[in-house]
Amino acid sequence: MTRDRQKNSTQPILRTITCHLSGREEALRKVWEEMVQENTPLIVDLIKAVSEQPEFEINKATGKITKEEINKLRKSLTQNSGRTYTSVDCLVKEAYSSWLKLYQKRKTQKEGKEYFLKNILKSDAELVEQSNCELQTIRCKAKEILSLIEKFIEQINNSELNTNQTISAKKNNNILDKILNDFFIKNLNKSAEIGLTDTLYEIHRNSSDSLTQCAVAYLIKNDNKVSEADENLTQLNKRRAAKEVEIQRLETQIQNTRLPNGRDIIGAKSSQAFNNLINQVPKDDEEFAEWIATFLKKISSLPYPIDYLSGDLTWYKNEKGKIFVYFNGWSKYHFQICCNKRQLHFFERFLEDYKALKASEKGGEKLSGSLVTLRSAQLLWQQGEGKGEPWKVNKLSLHCTYDARLWTTEGTEDVRQEKTDKAQAEINQVDINENLDSKQQKKLTKNKSSLSRLKNSFARPSKPAYQGQSNIIVGVSLHPVELVTLAVVDANTKKILTCKTVKELLGDAFPLLSRRRRQQVHFRKEREKAQKKDSPCHLGEAKLGEYVDSLLAKRIVEVAKEYQAGRIVLPGLKGIREIRTSAIQAKAKTKFPGDINAQEIYVKEYNLQIHSWSYGRLQESIKSKAAELKISIKSGKQASYGTLKEKARDLALSA
Repeated sequence: MTRDRQKNSTQPILRTITCHLSGREEALRKVWEEMVQENTPLIVDLIKAVSEQPEFEINKATGKITKEEINKLRKSLTQNSGRTYTSVDCLVKEAYSSWLKLYQKRKTQKEGKEYFLKNILKSDAELVEQSNCELQTIRCKAKEILSLIEKFIEQINNSELNTNQTISAKKNNNILDKILNDFFIKNLNKSAEIGLTDTLYEIHRNSSDSLTQCAVAYLIKNDNKVSEADENLTQLNKRRAAKEVEIQRLETQIQNTRLPNGRDIIGAKSSQAFNNLINQVPKDDEEFAEWIATFLKKISSLPYPIDYLSGDLTWYKNEKGKIFVYFNGWSKYHFQICCNKRQLHFFERFLEDYKALKASEKGGEKLSGSLVTLRSAQLLWQQGEGKGEPWKVNKLSLHCTYDARLWTTEGTEDVRQEKTDKAQAEINQVDINENLDSKQQKKLTKNKSSLSRLKNSFARPSKPAYQGQSNIIVGVSLHPVELVTLAVVDANTKKILTCKTVKELLGDAFPLLSRRRRQQVHFRKEREKAQKKDSPCHLGEAKLGEYVDSLLAKRIVEVAKEYQAGRIVLPGLKGIREIRTSAIQAKAKTKFPGDINAQEIYVKEYNLQIHSWSYGRLQESIKSKAAELKISIKSGKQASYGTLKEKARDLALSA
């Protein structure tokens, strides 16, 4: 399979809508008791049991945990089975998968930064001494390597070569070509394009030639460029200090990483911490701080949710035209969908799909459940106000996740073709083997059935597909103060088509941004007051930040659509918050040596700018809205902040 083929594969565009469920008191009480007395305690016990297993150290080393491991452990706690117990397995797996992923991410980051500090971030004089060559020789070698890598990356990212062709084309070249070829094979099945920096690191790790290693180190430390200017040792020392702070912060985070904890819905942990504070003397300050944190922690009195698949829900309308739903395992208890008019058409679609799927089971042309708009649902309780029975006070809600691609005929056809190709490929692969075991035979039968069902499709409205021009690029620049600056560039002519600031993008909605910033300042002051009093502070922001992010993303995609852009370039912000925080801490240590209080004040003031907005949330919103139009997203360099035209030029280069 070629890399281009993989890049063309589509990803699900998942959206979630919510509604409240109305039902008889008996049904609400049954659901509450089931979730509080059986579901939640089982999840808490299972979360605790997973980390106590001897195999958990292996999970930490690999960064993965399988559903089979959790399922086996859950069966040792209860022999019951059903949809609710499958939901328990999924929820616990999700919790530990996230924890293990974060643990591995921090560990990998720490190892990478240590490698960079030890092997890459060396002065020119140190590189000259290590290679026994003059600096000009290192620069010439760096230019040679850079030219070779750029040709290599362009070839594999933009060509139709497969693995065998690439091997045969390079098998007679030198050791550097072999490293590049092995790196290509290793990344063949990954959807992301191979980057210049990753390739340079691969050469540095695998090359035994000291001159090649020094030339690669010279390139990486100079942002993949060859500079003829003299090295600034002061700036180099600042980079080293910042990198040391980053490593120290990661070490602290790894050591302080807590294992997943179950919900304490009855407040047992808080009560125990309160008794410890009154009746016991802590061993040290850390134990005392832990007791205080546990006592002040906000207690969730709501049970864990239950996850369902689309096939676990039954939809129907009553004689008054109201939509009802009931769940697998609770067929006696029916709930009415309570939503506003803007959401009603979603639930009507879920009902239509359910009816069409059930009708096809009785007819000749059967439909595939993989093309149903609704993909999954989650049953959960939301906090209510007042006093009384918990199933009367709290509200039962349903979160429905659907695939936006399946909303139209064109999107459904893309998904149908993708699933058809996948099923056919698996059938072809199994057909080669004549001796099939029972598991393989079962999978083959399932794929053939799926292939037969995928020949038919649901009747859905048509929407013309968006056609973008590959040479028109929208670049987005982010900044703590300016927030967003957008530039539209013609990559062929390098012509700047338009530039827009955040004020121009938001238009009449710009006051919402000012309101959001004033709100952040107010909440920060309130949190500081609460921290000084050691009292909890849970301030709600009414999702104003999420709304402004969504509005900005919508306007950015509208500009891209207006200019028929084929690509949106977003700045690569991987680890940007940690990097900038570490740089500020290193600067504070240099500015106020030995004065810890002054350092903390300095870092705190600058952190207000760094954490003033959730860049990640904004980027995800842009990606989500761009995916609906099939506008490709690419990571580029973060633009410098001068005039708009300078930003646009930077964005054109990064694209």
